[in-house]
Amino acid sequence: MACLFIPAGNGSDQSPFAPPPSKAQQACVSCRKQKRKCDKILPACGLCARMARPCDYTTADAITSQLQQPAQASSEELATLQARLSELENRLNTASQPQPSPPPPPPSHLDPEPLPPIPAKPPSPFWSPSSHPSKFPTSLFLDLDAFNWSTTPIPAPNISIPSDVLDILSRGTTVQDTATEFFQGTHAWFPFISKKRMELGLSLWEAGPELAFLFLGMKLVSTPVNNGVEPIMNPLYASARRFWALLEQGGSVSLQFLQGMVLVTVYELGHGIYPAAWISVGILARWVEVLGLPGFRGGGGILGSVTTWTESEERRRLWWAIYILDRFICLGNKKRFCLPEPEDSFVLPVDDKAFDEGNPTLSHSHLPFSNPHITTPNLSPFTRLVQSALLLSRTLSHLRTVIHANVNNRPIPFSHAFVSSLTNDLVTFTHTIQSEISSSPPSNPSPPWGESSSTTLSTPSSSTSTFIPPSPPSPTISLLPSLSLTLSTLILLFDTYCTPENQHLGPSPMPGSEAPPLQSQEHVQFARQSMQGLRETSLKIREVSLELLDLLVLPSQERKLSPLCLDSLYASMATLHWLWKEGGAQDIREALEDVRRCISRTSMRWRVAREYLEIIKRQDVSFAMAFRAGGK
Repeated sequence: MACLFIPAGNGSDQSPFAPPPSKAQQACVSCRKQKRKCDKILPACGLCARMARPCDYTTADAITSQLQQPAQASSEELATLQARLSELENRLNTASQPQPSPPPPPPSHLDPEPLPPIPAKPPSPFWSPSSHPSKFPTSLFLDLDAFNWSTTPIPAPNISIPSDVLDILSRGTTVQDTATEFFQGTHAWFPFISKKRMELGLSLWEAGPELAFLFLGMKLVSTPVNNGVEPIMNPLYASARRFWALLEQGGSVSLQFLQGMVLVTVYELGHGIYPAAWISVGILARWVEVLGLPGFRGGGGILGSVTTWTESEERRRLWWAIYILDRFICLGNKKRFCLPEPEDSFVLPVDDKAFDEGNPTLSHSHLPFSNPHITTPNLSPFTRLVQSALLLSRTLSHLRTVIHANVNNRPIPFSHAFVSSLTNDLVTFTHTIQSEISSSPPSNPSPPWGESSSTTLSTPSSSTSTFIPPSPPSPTISLLPSLSLTLSTLILLFDTYCTPENQHLGPSPMPGSEAPPLQSQEHVQFARQSMQGLRETSLKIREVSLELLDLLVLPSQERKLSPLCLDSLYASMATLHWLWKEGGAQDIREALEDVRRCISRTSMRWRVAREYLEIIKRQDVSFAMAFRAGGK
């Protein structure tokens, strides 16, 4: 814009044959003040002429007086620059907060707008190092034998509970309310924390930062995220992640710390916070090895010996809880597991009621996991969830072998007997869970899967505890995670073998070859059966979604909804979406909309449902674009 104001009499318009212009003996005031090179041309220097400003050649005294005048203006500019620098430092200190602030404007005297107000107390950074270094014995990792021989004790972490966590947990009856919400909600489908030990206050005897972190994890996983707030921006989640990092850096090693990490991971998994959830599951697997769960070998005696039957079962359930998360998180990507398969000596969890009441006389004898026990009646919901994770692990291990052979163009023999046996186990286990759901007492006025409406609600057992009030049993909502996980596994298996080419009979075609391998009639028949199973399983999940919608009418049931149920809904929706695009059948379209409606409803509790809907929406857009391109 400055070039529009260049005067017509500029020296650049002069003829090259004109006499040289006269020059002043000294630079003009403006050039001296700005320390710019002045050409001293009279009556105005080139710079002043281009900037359309007066050019003044005065005496040295006048120059000195004029140079002293703008001193106040320079001080104001310096003050403005210092204020902006302070603002920039403040924003850099808070850059790791969940809510990023916009970058500050560059300092300039041409930008006279006032600065935004700087908060008097900026929020704490996402993570800050502890002032007390960890004294954890490194020999546990560098030389386990030396650690065991030295009997080095594990020092208690010298960590203070962060002020933001104290502020959250010290409000009124927050701790009691948090425990009540957790044991009536998440505990219904994921009972890996001893309710009895919490009621008796045994955990409070070891009160400290680890217990505070556990309660913070309970509150995090039990509190729905407010509308308009992204789960990753949730202040509770930010406090939990900061506290997690602080405890790790301080050398904290305890059962309560690991239990709290599991709850934070469930929050990340349920709200689709990736890759954080994926990394967190790997961290849990590492901690399992450090602590030597579920037994006491390989952990160096960090946790010490158990003193009660309930404590032993709690450690066992913690291992199975991490095993379930490790298998579930690999369901959509088919990646390798972090936690190894259980040893032959491992046993399944005992009855949930016996664990909650701390009464070993009510429990059945421990069942070895090596026997699937898929038809054994009257097993607890958590045991059923463990069984579904074991079946999922078998399926994913097989499919990874198939995928690896396909990627490397290496043929493997197709074992019809193995796949048929695995399919039969999954179908049989599904029927077992469905029969238990149908025969269980209803948990709401309109019981789902109930074959008779005359069944009465069971009366909750009396309890003298005022810390955690008893809640009516709800076997239906507690068995849904195991049913959903098994149905997801079935769809995964059927989807792999619904075409004969995926069964890998004989040599695979060479790269670039269009001729598929020859398939036997047996493989073609198995592909047809898989296709039929894929359709029937997806429609079965549609029935589950309708019943789930009835369940979610009650807020007490919504808080018991497990995020492990959502993958089966998405698998059904994706399959029905594909079938509808292939054939356009009206019944498939109606089933698709029912499942979509259920996923949308579950997004009020777990935001990962929105991610599933977004995936299908992108597929719709891609299909529409491809269809339009084909029409052209």
